Amino acid sequence: MDDVYVRKTYFSMAIDPIHVGTGGYTLGRADNPILRDFDGVPKIPGTSIEGTARTYAYFQGLALKRECAKGKKDACGQCKVCVSFGYTGEERSQQGLAIFSDAKVLFFPVASLVGPVWITSPGKLKELGIQQDTSIWENFDKSESCIVSNYLKNKLKNVGYLNFGWLLLYLEKEGDQLATHNISTNTIFGEDKLSFAQGGLDKKDVFDRLVIVSDSVFSQIVNSNLEVRTSVSISPETGAAEEGALFTYEAIPRGTILQFTMVYQNPKHFDVAGKNLEDIISTVETSFELLEFLGVGGMGTRGFGKLKVFGLDKRYDPIKLAQIRVDTMRKRLEEIDQIIKSASDEEQTKLEKEKREILEEMKQAREKYKQLVEIYEKAAEGG
Repeated sequence: MDDVYVRKTYFSMAIDPIHVGTGGYTLGRADNPILRDFDGVPKIPGTSIEGTARTYAYFQGLALKRECAKGKKDACGQCKVCVSFGYTGEERSQQGLAIFSDAKVLFFPVASLVGPVWITSPGKLKELGIQQDTSIWENFDKSESCIVSNYLKNKLKNVGYLNFGWLLLYLEKEGDQLATHNISTNTIFGEDKLSFAQGGLDKKDVFDRLVIVSDSVFSQIVNSNLEVRTSVSISPETGAAEEGALFTYEAIPRGTILQFTMVYQNPKHFDVAGKNLEDIISTVETSFELLEFLGVGGMGTRGFGKLKVFGLDKRYDPIKLAQIRVDTMRKRLEEIDQIIKSASDEEQTKLEKEKREILEEMKQAREKYKQLVEIYEKAAEGG
Protein backbone atom coordinates (compact mmCIF):
# COMPACT_ATOMS: atom_id res chain seq x y z
CA MET A 1 0.00 0.00 0.00
CA ASP A 2 1.63 3.26 -1.21
CA ASP A 3 -0.96 5.73 0.10
CA VAL A 4 0.51 8.61 2.11
CA TYR A 5 -2.19 8.01 4.70
CA VAL A 6 -5.39 6.09 5.33
CA ARG A 7 -8.36 7.72 7.08
CA LYS A 8 -10.86 5.51 8.88
CA THR A 9 -14.00 6.26 10.90
CA TYR A 10 -14.77 4.04 13.89
CA PHE A 11 -18.03 3.58 15.74
CA SER A 12 -18.08 2.50 19.35
CA MET A 13 -20.62 1.76 22.06
CA ALA A 14 -20.31 2.43 25.76
CA ILE A 15 -20.70 -0.97 27.43
CA ASP A 16 -20.40 0.70 30.86
CA PRO A 17 -20.79 4.35 31.88
CA ILE A 18 -17.68 6.31 30.87
CA HIS A 19 -16.13 9.08 32.97
CA VAL A 20 -13.36 11.27 31.58
CA GLY A 21 -13.16 14.10 34.08
CA THR A 22 -12.11 17.70 33.59
CA GLY A 23 -9.49 17.35 36.31
CA GLY A 24 -11.21 19.46 38.93
CA TYR A 25 -14.35 20.09 40.93
CA THR A 26 -17.06 22.63 40.15
CA LEU A 27 -20.27 23.97 41.64
CA GLY A 28 -23.25 22.48 39.85
CA ARG A 29 -25.24 19.33 39.40
CA ALA A 30 -22.10 17.21 39.77
CA ASP A 31 -18.95 17.95 41.75
CA ASN A 32 -16.74 16.16 39.20
CA PRO A 33 -18.04 16.91 35.66
CA ILE A 34 -16.96 15.16 32.48
CA LEU A 35 -15.16 16.76 29.55
CA ARG A 36 -17.35 18.50 26.96
CA ASP A 37 -16.98 19.74 23.39
CA PHE A 38 -17.63 23.32 22.23
CA ASP A 39 -21.35 22.54 21.85
CA GLY A 40 -21.65 21.37 25.45
CA VAL A 41 -21.93 17.69 24.53
CA PRO A 42 -19.60 15.26 26.37
CA LYS A 43 -16.75 13.61 24.49
CA ILE A 44 -13.78 11.29 25.03
CA PRO A 45 -10.64 13.24 24.11
CA GLY A 46 -8.25 11.72 21.60
CA THR A 47 -5.46 11.98 24.18
CA SER A 48 -7.33 9.59 26.48
CA ILE A 49 -7.88 7.09 23.67
CA GLU A 50 -4.26 7.36 22.47
CA GLY A 51 -2.69 6.91 25.91
CA THR A 52 -4.92 3.97 26.75
CA ALA A 53 -4.37 2.34 23.34
CA ARG A 54 -0.60 2.64 23.71
CA THR A 55 -0.69 0.86 27.06
CA TYR A 56 -2.93 -1.89 25.67
CA ALA A 57 -0.63 -2.36 22.67
CA TYR A 58 2.16 -2.98 25.19
CA PHE A 59 -0.08 -5.46 27.04
CA GLN A 60 -0.56 -7.29 23.73
CA GLY A 61 3.20 -7.82 23.45
CA LEU A 62 3.81 -5.36 20.62
CA ALA A 63 6.52 -3.34 22.43
CA LEU A 64 10.19 -4.27 22.57
CA LYS A 65 10.79 -2.84 26.06
CA ARG A 66 8.70 -1.74 29.02
CA GLU A 67 9.86 1.84 28.43
CA CYS A 68 8.23 1.78 25.01
CA ALA A 69 4.83 1.82 26.72
CA LYS A 70 5.65 5.34 27.98
CA GLY A 71 7.46 6.67 24.92
CA LYS A 72 10.22 8.19 27.05
CA LYS A 73 13.94 8.49 26.26
CA ASP A 74 14.64 4.83 27.06
CA ALA A 75 12.15 3.63 24.43
CA CYS A 76 13.64 1.52 21.62
CA GLY A 77 12.27 3.70 18.82
CA GLN A 78 11.90 0.68 16.52
CA CYS A 79 9.05 -1.53 17.71
CA LYS A 80 5.44 -1.28 16.55
CA VAL A 81 4.40 0.66 19.66
CA CYS A 82 7.12 3.32 19.24
CA VAL A 83 6.45 3.75 15.53
CA SER A 84 2.65 3.81 15.86
CA PHE A 85 2.39 6.02 18.95
CA GLY A 86 5.68 7.96 18.88
CA TYR A 87 8.60 8.27 21.27
CA THR A 88 11.12 10.76 22.65
CA GLY A 89 14.73 9.63 22.41
CA GLU A 90 18.09 11.16 23.25
CA GLU A 91 19.33 11.13 19.67
CA ARG A 92 16.09 11.10 17.74
CA SER A 93 12.39 11.59 18.40
CA GLN A 94 9.44 10.60 16.24
CA GLN A 95 5.79 11.56 16.46
CA GLY A 96 3.32 8.71 16.24
CA LEU A 97 2.17 7.69 12.79
CA ALA A 98 -1.33 7.05 14.16
CA ILE A 99 -3.28 10.29 14.63
CA PHE A 100 -6.24 10.15 17.03
CA SER A 101 -9.32 12.36 17.08
CA ASP A 102 -11.83 12.93 19.87
CA ALA A 103 -14.67 10.42 20.20
CA LYS A 104 -17.92 12.39 19.85
CA VAL A 105 -21.46 11.38 20.73
CA LEU A 106 -23.41 10.32 17.63
CA PHE A 107 -26.46 8.51 19.02
CA PHE A 108 -27.45 9.12 22.65
CA PRO A 109 -29.81 6.78 24.60
CA VAL A 110 -32.77 8.27 26.47
CA ALA A 111 -35.71 6.71 28.31
CA SER A 112 -39.13 7.46 26.80
CA LEU A 113 -42.75 6.37 26.94
CA VAL A 114 -42.02 3.70 24.27
CA GLY A 115 -38.88 2.45 25.97
CA PRO A 116 -35.29 3.44 25.17
CA VAL A 117 -34.67 5.59 22.11
CA TRP A 118 -31.48 7.05 20.65
CA ILE A 119 -31.33 10.71 19.64
CA THR A 120 -29.12 12.48 17.13
CA SER A 121 -29.21 15.85 15.36
CA PRO A 122 -28.68 17.26 11.86
CA GLY A 123 -25.31 18.66 12.93
CA LYS A 124 -24.07 15.26 14.11
CA LEU A 125 -25.24 13.57 10.90
CA LYS A 126 -23.70 16.24 8.66
CA GLU A 127 -20.41 16.02 10.55
CA LEU A 128 -20.33 12.31 9.78
CA GLY A 129 -21.07 13.02 6.13
CA ILE A 130 -24.40 11.25 5.62
CA GLN A 131 -24.96 11.15 1.87
CA GLN A 132 -28.54 9.97 1.53
CA ASP A 133 -31.95 10.75 2.97
CA THR A 134 -30.98 14.36 3.73
CA SER A 135 -34.06 16.16 2.41
CA ILE A 136 -36.19 15.58 5.50
CA TRP A 137 -33.77 16.45 8.27
CA GLU A 138 -30.98 18.46 6.60
CA ASN A 139 -32.45 21.88 7.52
CA PHE A 140 -34.52 20.70 10.46
CA ASP A 141 -34.30 23.28 13.26
CA LYS A 142 -37.56 23.11 15.17
CA SER A 143 -36.78 22.91 18.86
CA GLU A 144 -40.34 21.92 19.79
CA SER A 145 -40.56 18.80 17.58
CA CYS A 146 -38.64 15.74 16.39
CA ILE A 147 -38.45 13.31 13.46
CA VAL A 148 -38.91 9.61 14.22
CA SER A 149 -38.15 6.37 12.36
CA ASN A 150 -40.78 4.29 10.57
CA TYR A 151 -40.62 1.78 13.42
CA LEU A 152 -41.47 4.44 16.03
CA LYS A 153 -44.06 6.02 13.74
CA ASN A 154 -46.17 2.88 13.99
CA LYS A 155 -45.99 3.01 17.78
CA LEU A 156 -46.68 6.72 18.12
CA LYS A 157 -49.11 7.52 15.28
CA ASN A 158 -52.00 7.87 17.73
CA VAL A 159 -49.98 9.78 20.34
CA GLY A 160 -48.49 12.80 18.60
CA TYR A 161 -45.58 13.42 20.93
CA LEU A 162 -42.57 11.72 22.47
CA ASN A 163 -40.84 12.36 25.77
CA PHE A 164 -37.07 12.35 26.36
CA GLY A 165 -36.78 12.07 30.11
CA TRP A 166 -38.51 15.23 31.35
CA LEU A 167 -38.69 16.94 27.93
CA LEU A 168 -41.71 16.51 25.68
CA LEU A 169 -41.47 17.07 21.90
CA TYR A 170 -44.17 16.94 19.24
CA LEU A 171 -43.76 14.59 16.30
CA GLU A 172 -42.94 16.50 13.12
CA LYS A 173 -45.55 16.21 10.38
CA GLU A 174 -45.50 16.38 6.58
CA GLY A 175 -49.00 17.42 5.68
CA ASP A 176 -51.34 15.06 7.56
CA GLN A 177 -48.71 12.34 8.03
CA LEU A 178 -45.94 11.97 10.58
CA ALA A 179 -42.53 12.82 9.12
CA THR A 180 -40.02 9.98 9.24
CA HIS A 181 -36.36 9.53 8.37
CA ASN A 182 -34.88 6.51 6.59
CA ILE A 183 -31.52 6.33 8.32
CA SER A 184 -30.64 2.66 8.78
CA THR A 185 -27.70 0.27 8.85
CA ASN A 186 -27.54 0.68 5.05
CA THR A 187 -27.20 4.48 5.11
CA ILE A 188 -24.00 5.73 3.41
CA PHE A 189 -21.59 8.10 5.15
CA GLY A 190 -18.17 9.67 4.58
CA GLU A 191 -15.86 10.10 1.62
CA ASP A 192 -15.38 6.35 1.26
CA LYS A 193 -19.14 5.91 0.83
CA LEU A 194 -19.45 3.10 3.35
CA SER A 195 -22.68 2.08 5.03
CA PHE A 196 -23.05 1.94 8.81
CA ALA A 197 -23.12 -1.85 8.59
CA GLN A 198 -19.89 -1.89 6.55
CA GLY A 199 -18.35 0.33 9.23
CA GLY A 200 -19.26 -2.27 11.85
CA LEU A 201 -22.34 -0.53 13.28
CA ASP A 202 -25.07 -3.04 12.45
CA LYS A 203 -27.25 -2.49 15.54
CA LYS A 204 -30.68 -2.60 13.91
CA ASP A 205 -32.47 -1.93 17.20
CA VAL A 206 -30.60 1.38 17.55
CA PHE A 207 -31.64 2.57 14.08
CA ASP A 208 -35.22 1.37 14.60
CA ARG A 209 -35.40 3.62 17.66
CA LEU A 210 -33.44 6.57 16.27
CA VAL A 211 -34.96 10.04 16.66
CA ILE A 212 -33.67 13.28 15.12
CA VAL A 213 -33.98 16.44 17.22
CA SER A 214 -32.72 19.95 16.48
CA ASP A 215 -29.12 20.89 17.27
CA SER A 216 -30.28 23.39 19.88
CA VAL A 217 -32.22 20.74 21.79
CA PHE A 218 -29.73 17.90 21.37
CA SER A 219 -27.21 19.17 23.92
CA GLN A 220 -29.98 19.92 26.43
CA ILE A 221 -31.38 16.38 26.22
CA VAL A 222 -27.90 14.86 26.48
CA ASN A 223 -26.85 16.91 29.50
CA SER A 224 -30.17 16.29 31.25
CA ASN A 225 -29.82 12.53 30.86
CA LEU A 226 -26.19 11.93 31.76
CA GLU A 227 -25.62 9.41 34.49
CA VAL A 228 -24.87 11.13 37.81
CA ARG A 229 -23.58 8.97 40.64
CA THR A 230 -22.90 9.73 44.27
CA SER A 231 -19.93 8.30 46.13
CA VAL A 232 -18.53 8.68 49.61
CA SER A 233 -15.19 7.82 51.16
CA ILE A 234 -15.34 5.00 53.72
CA SER A 235 -13.24 5.15 56.85
CA PRO A 236 -11.00 2.05 57.13
CA GLU A 237 -11.20 2.29 60.93
CA THR A 238 -14.98 2.47 61.34
CA GLY A 239 -16.25 1.06 58.02
CA ALA A 240 -18.66 4.00 57.89
CA ALA A 241 -18.84 7.07 55.67
CA GLU A 242 -16.32 9.79 56.43
CA GLU A 243 -17.75 13.18 57.28
CA GLY A 244 -17.68 15.69 54.43
CA ALA A 245 -16.51 13.08 51.91
CA LEU A 246 -19.69 12.88 49.81
CA PHE A 247 -19.24 13.76 46.13
CA THR A 248 -21.02 13.31 42.81
CA TYR A 249 -19.70 12.70 39.29
CA GLU A 250 -21.06 12.49 35.77
CA ALA A 251 -20.71 9.74 33.19
CA ILE A 252 -21.71 9.06 29.59
CA PRO A 253 -24.39 6.34 29.97
CA ARG A 254 -24.08 2.82 28.62
CA GLY A 255 -25.56 2.34 25.19
CA THR A 256 -24.18 5.64 23.86
CA ILE A 257 -22.84 5.39 20.30
CA LEU A 258 -19.72 7.46 19.65
CA GLN A 259 -17.70 8.02 16.49
CA PHE A 260 -14.07 9.00 16.02
CA THR A 261 -11.60 9.17 13.16
CA MET A 262 -8.10 7.76 12.86
CA VAL A 263 -5.49 8.88 10.33
CA TYR A 264 -2.77 6.31 9.72
CA GLN A 265 0.39 7.70 8.09
CA ASN A 266 2.50 5.51 5.86
CA PRO A 267 5.94 4.71 7.42
CA LYS A 268 7.38 4.62 3.90
CA HIS A 269 7.05 8.41 3.67
CA PHE A 270 8.60 9.07 7.09
CA ASP A 271 11.88 7.23 6.68
CA VAL A 272 10.81 4.39 8.99
CA ALA A 273 12.38 1.11 7.88
CA GLY A 274 10.86 -2.31 8.43
CA LYS A 275 7.25 -1.15 8.94
CA ASN A 276 4.36 -0.65 6.55
CA LEU A 277 0.93 0.97 6.71
CA GLU A 278 -0.76 -2.31 7.65
CA ASP A 279 1.55 -2.59 10.68
CA ILE A 280 0.34 0.78 12.01
CA ILE A 281 -3.34 0.00 11.46
CA SER A 282 -3.11 -3.49 12.95
CA THR A 283 -1.14 -2.30 15.98
CA VAL A 284 -3.75 0.31 16.87
CA GLU A 285 -6.77 -1.89 16.13
CA THR A 286 -5.30 -4.76 18.16
CA SER A 287 -5.00 -2.39 21.12
CA PHE A 288 -8.63 -1.27 20.63
CA GLU A 289 -9.78 -4.82 21.32
CA LEU A 290 -8.88 -4.42 25.00
CA LEU A 291 -11.02 -1.29 25.44
CA GLU A 292 -14.03 -3.59 25.70
CA PHE A 293 -12.53 -5.39 28.70
CA LEU A 294 -10.13 -2.94 30.39
CA GLY A 295 -11.87 0.31 29.53
CA VAL A 296 -10.95 3.96 29.10
CA GLY A 297 -11.24 6.93 31.44
CA GLY A 298 -11.54 6.99 35.20
CA MET A 299 -13.14 4.82 37.88
CA GLY A 300 -12.48 1.56 36.06
CA THR A 301 -12.61 -0.42 39.31
CA ARG A 302 -16.17 0.84 39.90
CA GLY A 303 -17.63 -0.64 36.73
CA PHE A 304 -16.87 2.31 34.45
CA GLY A 305 -15.12 2.76 31.13
CA LYS A 306 -15.71 -0.29 28.94
CA LEU A 307 -16.00 0.72 25.29
CA LYS A 308 -16.59 -1.65 22.37
CA VAL A 309 -15.07 -0.46 19.08
CA PHE A 310 -16.67 -1.81 15.91
CA GLY A 311 -15.12 -2.48 12.52
CA LEU A 312 -11.69 -3.73 13.61
CA ASP A 313 -10.99 -5.58 10.38
CA LYS A 314 -7.19 -5.20 10.12
CA ARG A 315 -6.16 -6.29 13.61
CA TYR A 316 -3.60 -9.03 14.07
CA ASP A 317 -5.10 -12.51 14.26
CA PRO A 318 -4.04 -14.66 17.26
CA ILE A 319 -1.39 -16.58 15.30
CA LYS A 320 0.16 -13.43 13.82
CA LEU A 321 0.05 -11.74 17.22
CA ALA A 322 1.81 -14.70 18.86
CA GLN A 323 4.52 -14.60 16.18
CA ILE A 324 5.05 -10.86 16.79
CA ARG A 325 5.33 -11.46 20.54
CA VAL A 326 7.90 -14.21 20.04
CA ASP A 327 9.95 -12.13 17.60
CA THR A 328 9.83 -9.18 19.98
CA MET A 329 10.99 -11.26 22.95
CA ARG A 330 13.81 -12.85 20.94
CA LYS A 331 14.98 -9.45 19.72
CA ARG A 332 14.98 -8.11 23.27
CA LEU A 333 16.96 -11.10 24.54
CA GLU A 334 19.58 -10.51 21.85
CA GLU A 335 19.70 -6.83 22.80
CA ILE A 336 20.20 -7.69 26.47
CA ASP A 337 23.06 -10.06 25.64
CA GLN A 338 24.79 -7.23 23.78
CA ILE A 339 24.23 -4.55 26.42
CA ILE A 340 25.08 -6.67 29.43
CA LYS A 341 28.72 -7.11 28.33
CA SER A 342 29.55 -3.46 28.99
CA ALA A 343 26.96 -2.68 31.66
CA SER A 344 27.67 -1.77 35.27
CA ASP A 345 27.03 -4.29 38.05
CA GLU A 346 23.73 -2.62 38.93
CA GLU A 347 22.59 -2.54 35.31
CA GLN A 348 23.65 -6.17 34.82
CA THR A 349 21.46 -7.21 37.75
CA LYS A 350 18.44 -5.44 36.23
CA LEU A 351 19.08 -6.87 32.76
CA GLU A 352 19.54 -10.40 34.08
CA LYS A 353 16.26 -10.09 35.98
CA GLU A 354 14.49 -8.89 32.82
CA LYS A 355 15.99 -11.78 30.85
CA ARG A 356 14.74 -14.32 33.40
CA GLU A 357 11.28 -12.78 33.27
CA ILE A 358 11.16 -12.98 29.46
CA LEU A 359 12.31 -16.62 29.44
CA GLU A 360 9.76 -17.48 32.13
CA GLU A 361 7.02 -15.79 30.13
CA MET A 362 7.99 -17.81 27.05
CA LYS A 363 7.99 -21.01 29.09
CA GLN A 364 4.55 -20.33 30.56
CA ALA A 365 3.15 -19.51 27.12
CA ARG A 366 4.59 -22.74 25.70
CA GLU A 367 2.97 -24.81 28.46
CA LYS A 368 -0.34 -23.03 27.98
CA TYR A 369 -0.45 -23.70 24.24
CA LYS A 370 0.68 -27.29 24.70
CA GLN A 371 -2.38 -27.85 26.87
CA LEU A 372 -4.59 -26.21 24.25
CA VAL A 373 -3.15 -28.47 21.53
CA GLU A 374 -3.82 -31.54 23.68
CA ILE A 375 -7.44 -30.50 24.21
CA TYR A 376 -8.07 -30.08 20.47
CA GLU A 377 -6.20 -33.29 19.59
CA LYS A 378 -8.41 -35.25 21.99
CA ALA A 379 -11.51 -33.58 20.56
CA ALA A 380 -10.43 -34.44 16.99
CA GLU A 381 -9.86 -38.05 18.02
CA GLY A 382 -13.30 -38.21 19.58
CA GLY A 383 -11.94 -38.17 23.14
